[in-house]
Amino acid sequence: MNRFQKLVLVLALANAVLIALFPPYDVESLAGTPVFDAFHPLFAAPANGLINANLLYAALFGVFANAAVLWLALASGKDGRPRFDSGNLVVILAIANLALVFLFPPYETPPVSGKFGGGGGFDSFQFALGGTGRRTIFIPLLYIEVIFALLNACLAWLVLRERTAASVMDEAIGEMISQDEQSKADLEARIKQGVEDRIREEAKAAGRAARGKPH
Repeated sequence: MNRFQKLVLVLALANAVLIALFPPYDVESLAGTPVFDAFHPLFAAPANGLINANLLYAALFGVFANAAVLWLALASGKDGRPRFDSGNLVVILAIANLALVFLFPPYETPPVSGKFGGGGGFDSFQFALGGTGRRTIFIPLLYIEVIFALLNACLAWLVLRERTAASVMDEAIGEMISQDEQSKADLEARIKQGVEDRIREEAKAAGRAARGKPH
């Protein structure tokens, strides 16, 4: 497991803890049927509230599905580095998440008596291009989905991209050091070659001078 995969697991666990601390709650209407109310802190739940297990499981599934895709895509290749750029992966995954959010938006139930404002509550996620009859999108939950997806994408991009930039900087510094060492080695080799050439020239000059002297 490389450091990118570890960061993905940390982000997934942080999201799961946040969802568990602020789960979705249903409240009973005057008609006795449960209707979606809001996301409340676990330690300050409404008196007659019940956790909406289906919505909670859907949120956790989305978090871990995204984490699994990123974890697999960021596996190390033969050179020990991820096979795909982490920043590009996060952007592609964010676009895919937003596409799913708008293709399967949350819909309202018919108006329920006793519900504040007279409107219906959250019913289910349905295919936007299918179904018959007039349906109304549950706008508050849609907003929460979009904001949650965008915030997670920004956070993941910043964290993983920072790591990528650091890796690139480390490689650049390593290359500069290796080039500097190679330059020093080349300089020493040229100096050594120059000294040897000078010694040979002086030896030849001394030999010619010795042969030119009268005996």
